[in-house]
Amino acid sequence: MLNDSILNTTIEFDTAALRRRFFEVLPGALAWCTLLALAVLAFVLPFWIAVFVIVYDVYVLIRAAYMAVHLIYAYRRLHRLRAVDWLQSCRTTRTDLPWDAVHHIVVLPTYNESLQVLRTSLASLTRTDFPQQRLHVVVGFEARAGERALTRAAVLRREYGRAFGTFLTTLHPDNLPGEKQVKSANANWALRQLEEGLLHRGIPVGHILVSNFDSDTVVDKNYFAHLTYVFVTHPDRYHVSYQPLPVYNNNLWDAPAFSRVIATGSTFWQMIESTRPERLVTFSSHAITLRALKDVGYWQPDIVSEDSRIFWQCLLRYNGRYRTVPLYTAVSMDAALAKSWLRTFINQYKQKRRWAWGIENFPYMAEGFVRRRIPLRTKITYIIRTLEGHYSWATTAIIAAGLGWLPIMFGSPQFHATVLSYSLPYVARTIMSIAMVGLLVSTAISLLLLPPKPSRYSRWRYLPMAFQWALVPVIATVLSAVPALDAETRLMLGRDLAFNVMEKNRRS
Repeated sequence: MLNDSILNTTIEFDTAALRRRFFEVLPGALAWCTLLALAVLAFVLPFWIAVFVIVYDVYVLIRAAYMAVHLIYAYRRLHRLRAVDWLQSCRTTRTDLPWDAVHHIVVLPTYNESLQVLRTSLASLTRTDFPQQRLHVVVGFEARAGERALTRAAVLRREYGRAFGTFLTTLHPDNLPGEKQVKSANANWALRQLEEGLLHRGIPVGHILVSNFDSDTVVDKNYFAHLTYVFVTHPDRYHVSYQPLPVYNNNLWDAPAFSRVIATGSTFWQMIESTRPERLVTFSSHAITLRALKDVGYWQPDIVSEDSRIFWQCLLRYNGRYRTVPLYTAVSMDAALAKSWLRTFINQYKQKRRWAWGIENFPYMAEGFVRRRIPLRTKITYIIRTLEGHYSWATTAIIAAGLGWLPIMFGSPQFHATVLSYSLPYVARTIMSIAMVGLLVSTAISLLLLPPKPSRYSRWRYLPMAFQWALVPVIATVLSAVPALDAETRLMLGRDLAFNVMEKNRRS
């Protein structure tokens, strides 16, 4: 009996490990098989690869038009809802949870950010129209930052100690069991220090919202009022995360063109996803109820992509009854900008790879679906969406920019004698040129979203802000598709990714 029990346990363990490994390998394997198959078949079957290229370019054209329509809709909605007096809406709306019973915790984990960055973030909190006494702010420093962290914490306590209902600085110890050097470990430590005091004051856990921000996050004036209104009026408020629109305006005028395109492109993607809330997953700075956080055991302290992982934790904990709701208010952060062009490029690559490392959630999600009583349709939908999203991220730009020309360069003499061989460059170029018209939409909306121009720049500075979008084909490949493929390959090979803290630099 004992031997049978051991054998069954071993088999069960091996099966679970094998299943998880399959889910880790699958995204990268799909991407690499596609790219390698196209490259090889361009030599063997150039005619059919040429046909595929034309069909694929048409697909890219249709998708670009679809995205442009959603982007325009999202911008119009953002423009309209940012103008709403949400605090007044809170006051005049009657719900089962009064708006003035809601409290907000803001968690700002930091490691090496300067006082300038932290002050800008905290100052934006003081300028919001929500009652300051119901804002409770904690800045979480890392013990491994040494004396620098203690000095900055003391300065902030002196400057902001009376600005909010609660203001706290914490020092997260290094190398705690079960933790890695990631943002979520610091955020957990900071939140628990602050949470304990609030609950002892008698504030119900169901009345508390937690905004987990990057340390450079600057909020709109109406952020907390808008969040409060959506929270108290939502029919299933405790099974929802709240996602504002991330923009990267803090230093956008100073950032190089490739960094601006990546930053603004990320904003556009989140705007597009906000119009399709059934697809929306938490990203970067976001809000969640304290009740949900406690239910799932807070953010996982040993992963890089805690911003999206918390959504999957909640989805599994509540057996599929969890969603992300868009907030049409902006939170502004820094675009990649270091002290040199090369360091900025490296930082941008690492940041994009870290975002793409959200693919680590796929095996977590898929393995969780095996054990949870979630409707089959829900499971299949999330699996396909996640796979398709990361697959397209890693392959679309590479196929469109490079692999499509392989039949022309390496096709057989018989293929070069066909009409398709002569027509392919013209057809592909024409289709992609039409698709580039969608960049006019991107150009217009990017200019509309720009913050006020710093006085140190002339009006001529608007020109590179517009013409930067001509770089999209190259940037989308080098600084988007390649980092995504890098992340998927790491997961496929069983390699980990360390949390890279992006260097933040601002010019005064």
